[in-house]
Amino acid sequence: MRALKRVVAVAALTGTEGLRQPAFFVLLVCAVALTALAPQFAVFHLGEDAKMVTDLGLSTILTFSTLLALLTASTTITDEIEGRTALTMLAKPLRREEFLLGKYLGVVFTVGAFVLLMTVILMATLRTQQYPEKHDLDAFEYAAKSALLIGLVIFGGCLVARLLFSRGPGAITAFWLAYAAATAYLWLMLPAAQWDWRILIGALFVLLHACVLSAFAVALATRLTLVQTAIGTAAFFIAGHASGTLVAPFRDAHQHLTAFGSVLRGILPDLDQFNITDALATPYLDKPVPIPWEIVTGSSLYALLYGIALLTLAAALFSRRELA
Repeated sequence: MRALKRVVAVAALTGTEGLRQPAFFVLLVCAVALTALAPQFAVFHLGEDAKMVTDLGLSTILTFSTLLALLTASTTITDEIEGRTALTMLAKPLRREEFLLGKYLGVVFTVGAFVLLMTVILMATLRTQQYPEKHDLDAFEYAAKSALLIGLVIFGGCLVARLLFSRGPGAITAFWLAYAAATAYLWLMLPAAQWDWRILIGALFVLLHACVLSAFAVALATRLTLVQTAIGTAAFFIAGHASGTLVAPFRDAHQHLTAFGSVLRGILPDLDQFNITDALATPYLDKPVPIPWEIVTGSSLYALLYGIALLTLAAALFSRRELA
């Protein structure tokens, strides 16, 4: 229990720092802008507006969550080590494995918050493409504008109270309170049947993708600089999405993997399995494509096991690093 408390403390500190970093809000603004403007790009795809919005929205969340995971995972470890903060923390009853696990969980928390924010934006944007009647669209736009106004009022009120009376939540807490209130209002104003809840499965797969990348970035950051970690994680990303092509030459005439191909298949990450954008976007042109829970469970288990393997590698690398 003491070890768990130490891990949770490091994770909470890392998550708080991750939500406060400028990169989080810069990437959030860019992702929101691209998602909100997705219907404007959809006009070039006649009859495929909803599919285009879903495809572009999920791709945007995947891209920006990957960048956030890379930046947060690499900077939080590198800054702690180079700034000698890690040496101070590890001088206390905090083991290196607990330090790394707490950092990783903090990064996952930051990325999870980003994915949650963007999922609501995508679901709201997608609703604008699924109303057959104009008065339904007008009602939705009224509800969305009202929710935005409620969020701004709560956020502004918290900031004013903080500035004038030195009381109340800070800017980050006020932002999340405003977001929660606006989202709750929007979902209460519109029936649950009007939301495409399958997007939540897509968001889960995006988060699993970010969890694997974060674990690799944490492992590299224990020994490399920020730039080197970024380059290595980018190579890991490319290899993960091209792993099927990389192992193709190691198949026999019956398309079975050779011994070396099986080993290579086990080492290389399979990040393509987290891309279910086509399955979520196709129903807007054809009948819905069900996503079996076996796939969801299998991909989640794969991300868990591969993440544990990468964190084990990170612990081995970090145990041999001299911090003094």
